[in-house]
Amino acid sequence: MARYCLLGHVDPAKLDEYKARHAAVWPELLVALRDAGWRNYSLFLRPDGLLIGYCESDDLDAAQEKVAATEINAKWQAEMTRLFAGEGAPDEAWERIEEVFNLEDQLAASGN
Repeated sequence: MARYCLLGHVDPAKLDEYKARHAAVWPELLVALRDAGWRNYSLFLRPDGLLIGYCESDDLDAAQEKVAATEINAKWQAEMTRLFAGEGAPDEAWERIEEVFNLEDQLAASGN
């Protein structure tokens, strides 16, 4: 399973609302993400609005397409868009960051 780091930007003036919304994500959306192939998905938010996402997936492109095709995701994205600094749906604006080190991978490769 591949690991992915995703970069986004929340409007710094809307951080509290963003955090509140993500403290209670709709159960139907959680199931849609899981069923689409998102695993071990976490979000990290810096006070200036920098948003870092981490997830694992067999194929993140396919997982994104599957969840994007759901009605619940369309509703969520419509509500979240105004919280982001930038244009378009947040789930389509992620910048992927290359992984250059993983402790477990290197330990396994070294036999330790």
